[in-house]
Amino acid sequence: MINVNRFRKVQTVISIILFIVVFFLFWDVTKFNLDSIQLSYWGVQEKIGWIWNLVLALLSISIFINLFYYVKHHPRLYFKGFIQIVFLFVSLCLFITGVVDMSHEIHTTMAYLYFFSYPLAIFLLSHLNRKHLQYKEWLTHVIFSIVMVVSPLLVIKLFDGMAISESIHAIVVICWNIWILFDD
Repeated sequence: MINVNRFRKVQTVISIILFIVVFFLFWDVTKFNLDSIQLSYWGVQEKIGWIWNLVLALLSISIFINLFYYVKHHPRLYFKGFIQIVFLFVSLCLFITGVVDMSHEIHTTMAYLYFFSYPLAIFLLSHLNRKHLQYKEWLTHVIFSIVMVVSPLLVIKLFDGMAISESIHAIVVICWNIWILFDD
């Protein structure tokens, strides 16, 4: 019989490692300057762009599985169905961003929705459960949601492209997913 919690941990860690490896591989192979592009440019590379897009799609599925399990099995969370739907929306936005390359307008729309809905979803999780979560856990969710919005916005005007801001956002997403993964 499969241990669901162990599967969740293994698949989340593997998908994060895969994302990081592919990120640095594409940064090296494409020789793009991160301060002048969007990360989505990697997805339209002729021969290898599909790898970047596939990794984004896989990461979105992995993130959703991690979040779904976390919400479902968290003893102090309320409004679980609503929170799971919100995170399903976030994951679908990332999935569509990965499946549809930036040559289509839907890609840009889904990317913006993803970047702004992820911190909102974390904030909603913490706000709706502020009376039920332990203070430290509640505060950690709030801090992650604020950092996920503020830190990319602080540097967005410093560079011509958005890749640095997107990378900062990805780092915060990875850190939060690791935190909820081991917050059992």
